[in-house]
Amino acid sequence: MARKGSDGDKRIIKAAIDLAHKKGLSGFSVRELCSKAKVNSGMFNYYFKKKEYLNECVLKTIYADMIKQIELNVSPSKNPKENITEILYALSSFIKNNRTIISAFAGDVLSLNITDKKIFGNFTAHLKALAEELSKAKKQKMLVTNSVTNAILILVAPFVIPQMILGTLERMNINKPIELYAFNSGEFDSTTDERIKIAVNAVFKERIK
Repeated sequence: MARKGSDGDKRIIKAAIDLAHKKGLSGFSVRELCSKAKVNSGMFNYYFKKKEYLNECVLKTIYADMIKQIELNVSPSKNPKENITEILYALSSFIKNNRTIISAFAGDVLSLNITDKKIFGNFTAHLKALAEELSKAKKQKMLVTNSVTNAILILVAPFVIPQMILGTLERMNINKPIELYAFNSGEFDSTTDERIKIAVNAVFKERIK
């Protein structure tokens, strides 16, 4: 686990986020990180000991922003469809803004560069919030499916999978809009509202107009 500190750890995490946006979590060395954060390697070792612990702190930091957005906009006064729409806005914004970091981390885990796969358990609050709202909708017979699992997959996959692909391409320094058959990455990034509406309409009986 990383040590808690006053300012040094925050400077290191901020520098790590900046580097990870450009290179992914595995694309920079501790030496490069310390140079950017203007700290010595001894300070890094004091706070984090291992780069894996730093990676976890980076992910928790960026993930916390999404959870705050969900907590701010999801309300008992709204119906499940409205709350699910808010969750999807928060999720799509989070993945779009951090896709290079997320795609790199997923690759590290799959290739066993990060061996503690339990780390994923720290980043499921958005799925829990989504499942709770879908369960409410199911009880109210608002869904076209009786499976909350199916509904989650329908809602989440269209946002996660393309962003993971785009994040991987960006880490390969392919930063111009990607056009593949009828898929245009520039158009994908600019049509979030429409995509959320399509996803919500796919699982709810009453369509959003």
